[in-house]
Amino acid sequence: MSGQVLGYYSSRKGKLLTDFDETAALVRDSVVARYGEALANTLHREIRHEYEMLIPEIPCIKGPRGRALNTFLLITAQELAVWRAMKGRGKPAAEAWELCHQAIRAKAGRIPRWKRWLSRRLMFSRLVRRIFARREKLGQTHRLGDFQIQYLLGDGSEFDLGVNYLQCGNHRFALEHGGEEFTPYICMSDIALSDAMGWGLIRTRTLADGCDHCDFRFKSEAPTRISSQTPAVQQAIERIHDEEAGLAAAGEGQAP
Repeated sequence: MSGQVLGYYSSRKGKLLTDFDETAALVRDSVVARYGEALANTLHREIRHEYEMLIPEIPCIKGPRGRALNTFLLITAQELAVWRAMKGRGKPAAEAWELCHQAIRAKAGRIPRWKRWLSRRLMFSRLVRRIFARREKLGQTHRLGDFQIQYLLGDGSEFDLGVNYLQCGNHRFALEHGGEEFTPYICMSDIALSDAMGWGLIRTRTLADGCDHCDFRFKSEAPTRISSQTPAVQQAIERIHDEEAGLAAAGEGQAP
């Protein structure tokens, strides 16, 4: 079991805030178009302040196996900061998540293609499959900080690799910092990440939806298929999907 520490990021606050500003810049035009420049500037300041307040509270999982989970915890903290600031302005949770979704899609899209390809090859490699097979055979759940994880190896028809989160550190962090209403939306951040990284993620259950686990299933070369059992969240997913599909179709129609 890998433990976790609090306060790890306090000394790294400057770098994290710089990273936040760079991410915010990617979606600034969209935010200005939606809210106007004055409110966009105000939201940036308020979200940044909320994130700065959260940084010392973000848990860091020790050891190499915690690296990916730490990345997700940082994303969760940024999204929670968006929600807290937007809620203070009377904005609904779905609207806050849409901004987060746009930011993650924009940032993930800037990862070089070769890095995404290499990451995908490693993820679905024989080495990783052997690791999953060994962990599944042991029949044990693995604890990493506030995460409790069960590993599954698929046969390649329905999925290649599977992970059940029986406990989730992102879920716990959001609940502890006022994000109960927003937590089901935070889980949907995996849509943009899966699309960008080629995870082929299939998921129908989450702890945030009130289920007893999160059912992550990964299939190489497959499209992302993520749904929510919270009706308002599912409606937001479908609306944003339709909007993005429409924009993509319009872009193809304008191509020379």
